[in-house]
Amino acid sequence: MDKTKIIPVILLAVVLGIGIIAYTFYAEKQNVAKENQNLKEERAVLVEENNALKYKISNSERERRSMEQRLVAIQKSLSDLEQEKKNFQQRLSAVIKERDALAKKAAEMGTGVEGIQDRDSGAASVEAEERWADFVKEAATLKAKLDLLKKDLLDARMKMAELDKVNKEWSIKVDQLTKERARLQEEMKLKERTLRNISMDIVSEREDKAMALAELKKLRSENLGQKKEAILANKEKMRLQQLLKDTLERKESLEDKIIDVENVLKEKSLAFQELQDRLQQAISGGKMVASDGSASVELPPIIVKPTSPGLRGLQGRVIAVNHQEQFVIVDIGGTSGLRPGALFRVMRDGREIATVEVIETRDEISAADIKEVIGGFTIQEGDIATIR
Repeated sequence: MDKTKIIPVILLAVVLGIGIIAYTFYAEKQNVAKENQNLKEERAVLVEENNALKYKISNSERERRSMEQRLVAIQKSLSDLEQEKKNFQQRLSAVIKERDALAKKAAEMGTGVEGIQDRDSGAASVEAEERWADFVKEAATLKAKLDLLKKDLLDARMKMAELDKVNKEWSIKVDQLTKERARLQEEMKLKERTLRNISMDIVSEREDKAMALAELKKLRSENLGQKKEAILANKEKMRLQQLLKDTLERKESLEDKIIDVENVLKEKSLAFQELQDRLQQAISGGKMVASDGSASVELPPIIVKPTSPGLRGLQGRVIAVNHQEQFVIVDIGGTSGLRPGALFRVMRDGREIATVEVIETRDEISAADIKEVIGGFTIQEGDIATIR
């Protein structure tokens, strides 16, 4: 396969691979960001619930302390009532003993001196009854107070039982809240660790993405350079193809000219042979002229046809040179009106370097003998030939 076709395919595959990797990183980043947002929302909810639980626990602790203070106050009131009850019972027992002692004393005294006895007993009984009435009244008051205290004690005990029940319930709730708080703290720690791991993964993914982007940028730069090289290679290829085409065309043209030159050379050889034969005949048929013991051969005159005025300034190019036979081939011929005997000036860089004479013509080319060459020069292919 052509290298210019393989390179774009490889570059396309590399770009597609990098695009897939970048899309995968982007999708993972979106998922991680979404999960991170969800974790933040859950953390906010857990923090709010934790604060609410802390508030409830603090309220429970305040109520519990308040209940404990009330319980202490009630227990103190009960202890005071018990002490007061004991004191009353002691006083009551003392009054009963005193009453019994008085009654016994009155019975022992008998009925001896009646007046005195009646007066004394009457005074004693009145005093005893008054004292008894006071004690009874005080006892009734104390009993009423005792009943109230018993009722308050019963209420206090009932409240204590309720408080104990509420306290147990609150203790259970506090334990549950403590356990829930510990569980939430564990969950928060776990989620914080997860969030930290996710953050580290995000940082790692960002670094990987940065590396991938740098690699993509590098590949794009290389791709751009390779594209430029491919464009230059294609241009060079087109130039070489055009050059090859021109070369082939020139080759074909030169081959045609070479064939024509070979034909001209063959004809020139035949013409040389013919001219040689004619020259031999002319030599054989010439007159001998003797003068002072010497002889010379009189040759037939050479007739040079003048150049047609319409051909003056006609210009061609030397396409072949035969230095051995001393003739050249020019690229103009009979179709341009050229005839044998025409003289050409051979020019190079605007300077005349030689003179040639046409001896044979064809349609597009002509053969010409080299008549004169200026010293230091040699006729070459590409020199300009101009009619004198």
